[in-house]
Amino acid sequence: MKNKTVYILGAGFSIDAGAPLQSTIVKEIFNLHIKEPNLFIEGKVNEFKVFLRNTLFIQENLHPEIPLEDIFTPLDRCISDNISFRNLDINQVKNIREIIYYLIGVTLKELLTYNVNKEYINKFAKHLYDNCIDRKNGGYKDSETDKIAVISTNWDILLDNSLNDIIQNENEKAVVDYCCHISSHSEHNHNIKPGLEVLGAGGFNIKLLKLHGSYNWLQCPRCLRVYIDFYQKIVVDQFHLKVKCRHCNTNFGDYESHILTSNLIMPTFLKDFSNPQYKLIWQNAGIELAEATKIIFIGYSLPQADFEMRQLLSRMIREDAEIEVVTKGSENKESTKDLKERYNVFFGKRKPKFFYDGVTHFINNNLS
Repeated sequence: MKNKTVYILGAGFSIDAGAPLQSTIVKEIFNLHIKEPNLFIEGKVNEFKVFLRNTLFIQENLHPEIPLEDIFTPLDRCISDNISFRNLDINQVKNIREIIYYLIGVTLKELLTYNVNKEYINKFAKHLYDNCIDRKNGGYKDSETDKIAVISTNWDILLDNSLNDIIQNENEKAVVDYCCHISSHSEHNHNIKPGLEVLGAGGFNIKLLKLHGSYNWLQCPRCLRVYIDFYQKIVVDQFHLKVKCRHCNTNFGDYESHILTSNLIMPTFLKDFSNPQYKLIWQNAGIELAEATKIIFIGYSLPQADFEMRQLLSRMIREDAEIEVVTKGSENKESTKDLKERYNVFFGKRKPKFFYDGVTHFINNNLS
């Protein structure tokens, strides 16, 4: 039987590199607005505050504390059912959702542009690369070379860029494989290709399945292709540029119907995975989990609210799989005890093994 490790990355994976927790994003929006008033389109932060105050009835001192799920869940329900939300008609609901989406996008772009410490992520990327290179020149046909994959719930592109850096530096015919149908955002960049195409041409793929989308993806709403770029957080571009799908331009003409848009899955209890690209990613994630002899969770808290992820893990992880959990904090800390209990109850007799010294320490000391 082949040995295969699947890493599952949560928000905690990127914290050491400067990424914020999801629970602090609203606070970061307001902090950035104070530090750099011209960072956001004029008036957008104030519209968000008015929404929190006049629609959700949240007093201003509590604005930074509101969970994103409490914002997006009622908005998404109203949009889904085509109904009003308190003092907002359906068009206003869609508008405020887009404003909040924009504010989150700009905030993450700003926080992950400067003072990023990626040494541990670069090391992790090299570990992935070294475990995939045997798949080149037709080696992928031997199942023993399928040794590793990553499933991520994060939007950030820190790992994506590190992997692409190594591929370019090593000058290998290889790709970061998102396991869905992709095209290069830049028409003249021929290094971005689907994994299957590269395998067929004698190269190899490094599988990175991003269950909630990625900061370097835009999608055509007509043909549903996903356009990607590295190093560019193009998800914010949709608010400034109206880039159209070049394939649909060729096939149908120059129409507004195929302006590229972001397809990130936002924090909500009503996550919509009906998009065929996400169906592909989740289906492939299930296969990776089913084949894994070891699952390593890094910076993922297994929250009760993430029921889609929990059902996937419950259905697809094998009875004999080894489970490891990387977290940071004293074993006697209450939050650590709660996390241990969630994992122990969820995995039962598979008895997870816990590492308490954090992501950077684990990567520096435990990767074979």
